[in-house]
Amino acid sequence: MERLIELSSQVIKLYEELDGIQKDLPTCGGCREFCNTPSVNIEATVLEFIPLAIHLLQNDSIEKWLEVLENVDELDRCVLFDPHSERGGCSYHSFRPLVCRLFSGSYVLRKEKPEVWGCKYLKPVLSSFIETLPNCSEVYSKLLAIDFFLAQERYPINIALKKALEYVYYRIFPVFNFKNA
Repeated sequence: MERLIELSSQVIKLYEELDGIQKDLPTCGGCREFCNTPSVNIEATVLEFIPLAIHLLQNDSIEKWLEVLENVDELDRCVLFDPHSERGGCSYHSFRPLVCRLFSGSYVLRKEKPEVWGCKYLKPVLSSFIETLPNCSEVYSKLLAIDFFLAQERYPINIALKKALEYVYYRIFPVFNFKNA
């Protein structure tokens, strides 16, 4: 559990660093268009969801979410999407993964030229902030440096969440106790 908590702490530190960089950027006001898309179109890594998995474990709701994730299809939207949420449409906004943090608040290099990575509404506005936006590749490199194994592969968002919940859950509650074998 100590290792999981340390990983979680490092990921949260990366999230806080991003929040500090992006805090004064214009936002869309929570249109939720990005969130309201099939989960197969939004990718995340297992590592990005370790903080949420630990939070859910500590609040005795990890099993509930594992059950929810058993019944989703790749064309369903992210299970964390809450159209009534006051914080951007996410049930666990403070634990959202990098893709949600970086979209409409970062840039990618296209043909060696920075381009805002975001929605059609914010791209023109954020173009004037391009110098202060984080580079997506650099942020993902920082994530890889935390734990390459858990950050190397991106999955559709619901699958990444499920894998993170299982990763935490089965390290705390092993399926098979070898001492009794």
